[in-house]
Amino acid sequence: MLVHVRYVSNGTDMMTPEDRLKTDNMEANREEEVEHSLEYDHPNLPLEAWRIMLLGKSGSGKSSAGNTILAEEVFKSDMKLSRVTQFCEKKTKDINGRRPVTVIDTPGLFETRRSKKEVVREILQSVSLYRPGPHVFVVVIPIGRLTLEDKGTNNLIESTFGKRVWDFTIVLFTHGDRLEGKTLNDVMASGDEDLREFIRKCSGGFLAFNNKDLGDRDQVAKLLEKVETLVALNGNQCYKSNLYPRQERKIREKQERVLAERDKDIAHKEKQLEEHYDGEELKEQRRALWRKEEAEARKMSEKVPVKVQIGIVIVASLVATAVLGPAGLILGFILVIIMRRVYDDI
Repeated sequence: MLVHVRYVSNGTDMMTPEDRLKTDNMEANREEEVEHSLEYDHPNLPLEAWRIMLLGKSGSGKSSAGNTILAEEVFKSDMKLSRVTQFCEKKTKDINGRRPVTVIDTPGLFETRRSKKEVVREILQSVSLYRPGPHVFVVVIPIGRLTLEDKGTNNLIESTFGKRVWDFTIVLFTHGDRLEGKTLNDVMASGDEDLREFIRKCSGGFLAFNNKDLGDRDQVAKLLEKVETLVALNGNQCYKSNLYPRQERKIREKQERVLAERDKDIAHKEKQLEEHYDGEELKEQRRALWRKEEAEARKMSEKVPVKVQIGIVIVASLVATAVLGPAGLILGFILVIIMRRVYDDI
């Protein structure tokens, strides 16, 4: 049974309506934080699985790190083109007798066979599928200097999830076998300033993995200690939709409306699946159905309405024509093309 604790401030009768609304929101947040803390500490309640999302560029050792955490070959880490991770995958398992952990593997950012937008869409879609969101992001980087591609990956993560993402992030260096007697702190001290600056903004700290040694459970225990500490620092909260950039929040809201409108149709499709499948096969078919529905809803939500596109064309053309005359009309259309390409890359 949960105990609700409510904070009561003095002098609320003297507050403006705006201040009273802020106070009510603060009280609600405190209630939620206390409720979550009691849920985690109460011995009779089942422990919620920590959801850990792995992020990183292709070839960083991300999938191998997931296998190391789980102590089994779950994710495809073979670097052959036909085997690398194409979709987000997850596996839940009790680890080290502590609590359930859900590891979510994601496609590599800067994946050569898919566009940046496709990969980002897949990752964001997985967040929707694995509600209410990850407790921790683990950014996987090979030991060494921070390359331009690493920097691009980190910028893409921030533009996708928002600046608060680093409050929920642990940095995991792979190829720990390359340390050759050095400590990770030695590597950091002799490394470049860009790497140290990136480490400083990630609240969960850093550690190294040797993915060649699945039997080394000490390295996994150290990661889970960091996860536990970071989850506690964030009030046992996961990374929810209100922390995403404004544009992404709008897309997700529209996506939810699209799915709500298709609710009856989706329910009908689920009923058809129940007539043909059962057990694990039914679960797999349902996952495939929802993946498809979520993907279609997101694509619809990302589209710029025709009226908006027409408005962009008219405004750009009028401005260019007013400034440059007839030649500006051509420039206006060029600007429209550029703006659309920028939008498509967001």
